[in-house]
Amino acid sequence: MKKLLSTTAIAGLLISGSAFAQTTITGEMRINYKGVSQDVATGTTPQSGRGFGTEQQINFANKGKLNVGGLDYAAGFSIENDGAQVGTLFNENMYIDITNASAGTTLSFSQDHIQRSDSDRSAAVIFGFSPNELSSGGNTTLFDQTASVGTGASQSVAILQKVGNFGTVSYNYAPTTTNQVTTTTTSGVGNSESFTETDEESSYEVGFTGSLGVAGLDVAAFKSKQKAMLGTSGINNTVKPESDHFGIRYTTGAVSFGAAQKKYNQDAAAVKIENKEKHYGAAYAVDKNLSLGIVHATAERTLLLEKQKTTGIQLGYNLGPVALVTSVAKSDDVGGVQGADNKVFMSRLVGAF
Repeated sequence: MKKLLSTTAIAGLLISGSAFAQTTITGEMRINYKGVSQDVATGTTPQSGRGFGTEQQINFANKGKLNVGGLDYAAGFSIENDGAQVGTLFNENMYIDITNASAGTTLSFSQDHIQRSDSDRSAAVIFGFSPNELSSGGNTTLFDQTASVGTGASQSVAILQKVGNFGTVSYNYAPTTTNQVTTTTTSGVGNSESFTETDEESSYEVGFTGSLGVAGLDVAAFKSKQKAMLGTSGINNTVKPESDHFGIRYTTGAVSFGAAQKKYNQDAAAVKIENKEKHYGAAYAVDKNLSLGIVHATAERTLLLEKQKTTGIQLGYNLGPVALVTSVAKSDDVGGVQGADNKVFMSRLVGAF
């Protein structure tokens, strides 16, 4: 009976605390269409494909004050379904943040939540289409959607510090890391009470995002590293996964320019295979509803002497409660295979609520 009373008391505290908090529910739905036309390396047998895709996401967020030290807190999670998703629907934007507002310091226990390197400050993604999406087709593209060790996509603990109007510095630590291939799926297994770690080791990521005090400027810089990645043979690789990311975007009036550079190695490989990506983009807002953009990106694997480039134009139109985004892109030597060129058409309807 004593245990029951104690448990009930704790539950009562949690329930009563919600009366001082603010809860919001938001969501987004996407309907995509993609068509790909690709030549094989010989240029004699074309490959093509087309189809629809969908994505739905619901976000639950709660914020308020703790009853200790006047600290703020924010907590939430998202339910996301990417098409007919096979894995969990609960591995994105899960967090409990504790913030000292006067000091600008936040302690975050989270997954897929804080600032991290698998973002892109180039104007290429203003429209929501990445070089990875614009080039994927018959051959596997050299562009990587994550292009990082994956600390931020793993269950981790982080500290973020605001530095005046310059930006925010962050340090993020994950005891078991999501690698760049299996994005947002931790490598450890087990339930919420008895987590079992694999032989894969921890990782960290140090980052900065901010304007440096310049209006219209958005800068990002990240360095991440992992002690060891569990290889396909079942033992830790001698190669240590690591990634560097730098991006910059500047907006003046109706025009935006951006660039990003990413350098990372394939963490599941037995030898170090370094990848480099460079993204460039520009966008112009014709009016409050219509925007136009151009993107150019290159990718290479230095050890294997593989290269690929992608160039596309993009259009976005605001229909009020729904946005329409369309892009046409051409890629050369997809997957680093000479002669494997493709053309991609993508269109997306986005509705938020």
